[in-house]
Amino acid sequence: MISEKTGKTLLLAFDHAFEHGPAKYEKVDLDPVRIAKIALEGFADGVIVHAGAAKMIRKLIPKEMALIVKVTGKTSLSEEEIQSIVTTVKEAKKIGADGVAATLYVGSPYEHIMLEHFAKIKQDCLKYKMPLVGFAYPRVKGKKKNDTDAVMYAARVCAELGCDLVKTYYTGSKESFKKVVDSCFAPLACSGGEAISEAEFLKKAQDIMDAGANGMVVGRNVWMSEQPGLMLAKLHDIVYRRGAYEANHRNKL
Repeated sequence: MISEKTGKTLLLAFDHAFEHGPAKYEKVDLDPVRIAKIALEGFADGVIVHAGAAKMIRKLIPKEMALIVKVTGKTSLSEEEIQSIVTTVKEAKKIGADGVAATLYVGSPYEHIMLEHFAKIKQDCLKYKMPLVGFAYPRVKGKKKNDTDAVMYAARVCAELGCDLVKTYYTGSKESFKKVVDSCFAPLACSGGEAISEAEFLKKAQDIMDAGANGMVVGRNVWMSEQPGLMLAKLHDIVYRRGAYEANHRNKL
């Protein structure tokens, strides 16, 4: 999932139909097989999908590309800020996953329940020798989701919990996101976020990497673009052209 030579990673996420529902993306081909082909065309290091999609694409994913199964989830039909365990680590292992991903809403009224979920997931990851990707998403009342202090806190919590890779929000600027990177001792990848223009997104990606991130976990800005494979390949160039392994990211996934 993370290059041992460079400490970088580029992952393609496709958990959105679960999180937001297919109606939001009715003009987009949501076939998991299409997503797998985009990942291959654009040189992704891995894909993040739910169990059903993972079963569909397992045979399409080469050994050098990581299959990461999302084991927590919630639908947009519910207003409660909590994700439940929807797939066990054991099942993910049986499907052929190389790792699992789980979300933690730091600051949510249900934070304590999700922390208990994380404890269970971590125990199973140790048992089945599966790396854990933590989605560190702040949900602090009165603050925006990309508030720098909140994002810093959420990322640090997932690092302290022992996540092998932390994924979190972009805070809006290279300078503010560098604070997040510097405060997180685990490898850190930034979420791609809402779909924006190609020029804006590529500039955002460059700023993320300039801030010292280990990479990106991208979704809508790739598989909703007109040339998704090419877009992913452009991001691959941005992520990997630096080459240097950041000294403050010593862990490997």
